Amino acid sequence: MPFSTIPAEVGAIRMSIPAFHGMTTQDGMLHFCAYRIYGASAMSYEGPVIDLSDRIDDRAEADHEFRLHRSIFEDPYIYDAELEFCFERVWNFLCHESQVSNPGDYYATHIGNQPVFVQHQEDGSVKAFLNTCSHRGAIITPIKQGNASTLTCRFHGWSYKCSGECIGVKNEQGGYGDEFDRSHYDLAEIAHVDEYRGFIFGALYEDVPTLDGHLGEAKFFIDLFADQSPDGMEMVAGSQTYVCDHDWKVQADNVTDGYHVSTVHRNFMNTILAREARENTEGLLKTEVGRIKGGVKNGMYYLGNGHMCIWADRSSPGGAPLAPATERIEDEFDEIKAHWMLRRGRNIIVFPNLVLNDLATTHQRTHRPLGPGKCEVTIWCIAPKGEPDEARFARLRKFEDFFLVSGLSTSDDVVSLDTAQEGFHGAEAGWNNYDRGLSTMCAGPDEEAEKAGINP
Repeated sequence: MPFSTIPAEVGAIRMSIPAFHGMTTQDGMLHFCAYRIYGASAMSYEGPVIDLSDRIDDRAEADHEFRLHRSIFEDPYIYDAELEFCFERVWNFLCHESQVSNPGDYYATHIGNQPVFVQHQEDGSVKAFLNTCSHRGAIITPIKQGNASTLTCRFHGWSYKCSGECIGVKNEQGGYGDEFDRSHYDLAEIAHVDEYRGFIFGALYEDVPTLDGHLGEAKFFIDLFADQSPDGMEMVAGSQTYVCDHDWKVQADNVTDGYHVSTVHRNFMNTILAREARENTEGLLKTEVGRIKGGVKNGMYYLGNGHMCIWADRSSPGGAPLAPATERIEDEFDEIKAHWMLRRGRNIIVFPNLVLNDLATTHQRTHRPLGPGKCEVTIWCIAPKGEPDEARFARLRKFEDFFLVSGLSTSDDVVSLDTAQEGFHGAEAGWNNYDRGLSTMCAGPDEEAEKAGINP
C-alpha cells in the first residue's frame, strides 16, 4: 500500500515560508542563495509561523550584498521545516543500482528522518518501503545492505516477502483469533521510486513532480558520470559514515564553495606535491591540484531545484583515472562532452542529499540532517565498470588520499565546518556574508554552458 499523508491535527497553523515559495528565475540572488541554503517546495507548511524577513538581507541586485543570519543554522523550528520541505516532501537519492543488482538485494537508508529501504524484486523491478515493522515499529532490515527473499523482524519475529507482503506472524494461530488478516500489516511502500542512469531516487508522497522534472539540468552532469563506461558505473565495495557537528546546510553549501579550497586544502596540495616529487610520480598516480593552485578556467552554475555545480579545467588531465579511456570517449561522444568528461573536474550537488565529485578521482557522498547543527555523511568511491586495473588502483589511492576521514582533506573540511558552527553561537556577530561573485554573476548560460547545451 502506498505511503499516505497523515492529516494535519485540528488547529495546526498553516503558512507558506517566503524563502521556500514563489521563486522564479527572475528572483536573482535570492533565488540563487535561498535555494542553495533552503531548497524549495510547492507544498504548504504545517507548523509554527516562521518569519524569515529579519534573517535574509537581500540587496543583491541593488548593492551586490547578500547575507544570511546565523540563527538559521541553529533554529529548531527552521530545522523542522527544512526536514519536511527539503527532504521528506521531495525526491531523495536512495542508492545506486549496483548496490541492489540481484533479486533480494536490499539497501537501507533514510529520507529525512524516515527510515526506508530499497529492495530488488523477483520480477526485476525495484521497490522501496518504510523500514519499520508493521507490528511494533522495529527496523526490519538486519543490516544496512544485504540479500534476503524474506525479512524477519528481530523483535517479535513477524516476516515479510521482498514485495512487502506480510507472510508470517509468530504464534498467529491461537494468539490473534480467526478474524485476524495479515494483509492489513503489509509493509508501507513509499509513493515513488524511479531511476536515472543507475541512480535510484524515491519520494514519500504522491504530490511531487516527475524525477525527470526534478533533475532538470542536473542530468547533463549525471550523464558525465554514467557515460564513463559503456557498462555503467558501480559502487566500489566499502564506505565510511561519520557524524559532523555542523548543520546540514553548512555541509551542502561547502560542496560548491570553491573559495575555501586554496586555504583549507593547501596542506593536502603541499603534502601530495612533496610526495610526488620524492617518488617521481607520473601518469595515473599523479594528483590533480590545478583547482587548488588556481589559474585554471572554472565556473559555477545554479541548475534549478536546488542543484548546483562547480567546475574547473584540469591542469594534468593525463593523471585522471579516466585517461586510459580517452580514445573511446573521444570516438563515442562529441568534442564538447568529451572535454567535460576528460579535461574538466566537477563537483555537483543533486538536491537535497546527493553529491557527485569528479576532481582528482570519482566520489559519491550523501548527507542527512540529524538535528540543528548536526548531520551524518556517508562516502563511497564510484567507478566505471570494467576499467583497467591500473586505473582502478589509482582511483582508489586518490580516494583514500582526499576523501576518507583518515585522509588529508575530509578531516580539514569537517574541522573547518564544525568550527564555523561553533562560531554561530556568537549571535551578536550576526550574519554570514555571501557577496563574493555577485558583481560578475550572469543570468542564464555563459559561453561554456551554451556550448554544452545546458541552461543554468
